[in-house]
Amino acid sequence: MPKLTIYPVAITVEMRRGETVRDALYRAGVELDTPCNGQGICGKCLIRVENPGSVPSTPHPDITPEQEADGIRLACQLKPRKDIAIHVLSEYVRDESRILEGDRFPDDRVDEQARGEKAGGAKTDEQERKQRVPAVGVTEKDGAFWLNYDREPPQLLSHWTAEKAPKGLAIDIGTTTLVVTLLSLDTCRELATASSLNPQIHFGHDVVRRIQAGSTPEGLAELSRCVRSGLNELIKEACGNSKTDLDEILDVVIGGNTTMLQLAAGIDPEPLGRVPFTVGIQSGVSYPAAQFGLDVNSEARVYIPPVMHAYVGGDISAGLLVCQGFFDQSASVLFVDIGTNGEMGLNAGGKCLMTSTAAGPAFEGMGILSGSRAQIGALERVDTNAGSLRFKTIGNAPIKGICGSGIIDMTAALKDIGVIDGSGRMRRPSETEGLADDIASRLVELNEKAAFHIEGDVYFTQDDVRQVQLAKSAIRAAIEILIDEAGTGAAAIDRVVIAGGFGYSLRPENLEGIGLLPPGMGSKVFFAGNTCRIGCVRLLRNVSNRRFLEARMQRTEHITIETRPDFMDLYVSSMEFPKDSETSAADG
Repeated sequence: MPKLTIYPVAITVEMRRGETVRDALYRAGVELDTPCNGQGICGKCLIRVENPGSVPSTPHPDITPEQEADGIRLACQLKPRKDIAIHVLSEYVRDESRILEGDRFPDDRVDEQARGEKAGGAKTDEQERKQRVPAVGVTEKDGAFWLNYDREPPQLLSHWTAEKAPKGLAIDIGTTTLVVTLLSLDTCRELATASSLNPQIHFGHDVVRRIQAGSTPEGLAELSRCVRSGLNELIKEACGNSKTDLDEILDVVIGGNTTMLQLAAGIDPEPLGRVPFTVGIQSGVSYPAAQFGLDVNSEARVYIPPVMHAYVGGDISAGLLVCQGFFDQSASVLFVDIGTNGEMGLNAGGKCLMTSTAAGPAFEGMGILSGSRAQIGALERVDTNAGSLRFKTIGNAPIKGICGSGIIDMTAALKDIGVIDGSGRMRRPSETEGLADDIASRLVELNEKAAFHIEGDVYFTQDDVRQVQLAKSAIRAAIEILIDEAGTGAAAIDRVVIAGGFGYSLRPENLEGIGLLPPGMGSKVFFAGNTCRIGCVRLLRNVSNRRFLEARMQRTEHITIETRPDFMDLYVSSMEFPKDSETSAADG
C-alpha cells in the first residue's frame, strides 16, 4: 500500500485500499474541516501534493487550472496509487490521542490520567469510556417513545417515530468563529460540520465590548438574537448536508468563553465585566434547548462544560480533554488557547492552575489592516533568505490578506532582517541603510505612519506591529505568572500545547522569536487546533467524560493575574522583542 507523508506535522501513514487522503489523515490524527462530510462539494479540504504530475486531479470550481498544476487537490477525493507527500492547506485539528489508532474513536484512548483505579470491583474509568455511552437514549413503551437523558427523569417524545435516530450537536461559540458538528448518537460518528464568523463581531472583536453591548436589555436581546440566528443557520446546513431532521437532535454540548455562553443563553453579561466578575450561567449541568433558542427537538437538552471563571469558560475545560497529560500527576504541561481572550493552564506534577488574559484579536486577523481568516489567498508563511523575503499563501493564490500564522511570520521576519527593532519600531522609507533593495523598496508610509508593502493593496503597518506586541506581551506575562505560581521553571515544562484556530501553519521558532513563549519552549510546542470542538464531541460521545471533567476542574485552581503586583511590569517588559542572542542561547 502507498505511504502518505503529511506536512506540516511531518508524520507518515500507510494508506489502505480504496482510502481517500482525507480518511488517512483522520487515522493519523489530522482532522480537516469538511462541512460536506467528504462529498467533494464544499472545497475546503485543500492539500498540495508534491510531484503533482503523477497524481490525478480532483476537479472543483474553486481550484483554478494554475492551482491544479501546482498540486492543489481535494483530500476527500484523492486516492493515490503511489507514495506521495502532501501539505495540508486548509484548517485542521490535530488530535494526538488518535494517531495511528485505526478505526477507534478519539475517546477510546483518553489520556492516561483519565483512567480511574478499580474500586470494589467497579469498572475503571477507561472501561466506561470505551463503551462510548452518550447521555441520550430513546426507548419505546406501549407505542410511545421516551427520552432518557443523563441524570434526569424520562421525557415523552411526542413526535418521535421508529424511523428516527438520535443525533447530537457539538457547538463551539468562539468570539470570532462559530463551529457546529453533527453526530449520530447511535454510532458516535461525525456526520457534518459547518462554520462561520460569529455575527456578534459587529458589536466588537473582544469580550469586553460584547459585555458592554449586552449590558442593557435591548443590547442583550440583539446579541442573543444574532448568535442564535447564526447557530441555527449552521445547524440547518449541517442537517442538510447529512439528510438529518432537526427534530432528531436530542443532545447538544456548547463550549465557549463565559461571555459567549451567557449571551447565547440570554443571561445578563454585565457582572462579568466588573469585580468580582460574577458568573451567571451554571455549568456542568444541562438546560432545555429553548434556553438557547436552538431549532432542534423541543425536548433536547444543552450541556455546558465546567466554567471556572468569568474569563476561563467551558471552551477551555472541554479543550483540556484533548490536551494529553494535562491532569496527569507526573506530567508538566502548559496549555495555551490563543484567541481574543488568551486562556491557559499549567499542570506542574499534578498541580493544575488556570488563568486568562486579554490578548485581543490580532492573531485571528482582526484589528490588522490587511488581516484575514485562514482562506485561499491568505498569506500564511514568510521565509527569509539572504535579507529578502519569500511569501506563501493558502492555495498558492495571489495574496489577498494576512492570516494568523502569516502575522506571526511577518513580524518575526521583519525583526530578523532589521525592518523592526527590539522596541517594535518599523523603519521609514528614508531609513533603508543596510537593507536589500527589494526590502527597501517596500518601505512606505500610510496615514503618515511606517508600513511594509507586501503585494497589491496588502500591507503590514506600524500599527499592526503594535497590535502583535499587545497580544503577545499579555500572553507571555500570563505564562510567566503561572510558572511562578506553580513554583517551577520554564525549563521544567515538558510540553507546550497551543490551541486555537490560528495555529495551523505556525512555526514554534517564531513564537519564541517574537517573545510570545519563553526561551527554550519553541522545541516543546505541539499544535492542537480547535480543541474546544473536539472536546465537545467527546462530551457527546461519552457521558463519563462529563463526570471526569467536572471532578478534575473542581481540583484546578484559578489565578487572577490582574491582582498580581508584578503583572503590569511583566506585561510592559514583554512588549520588547527578544534579541537574537536570547533565543540562540536558549537553543544552545
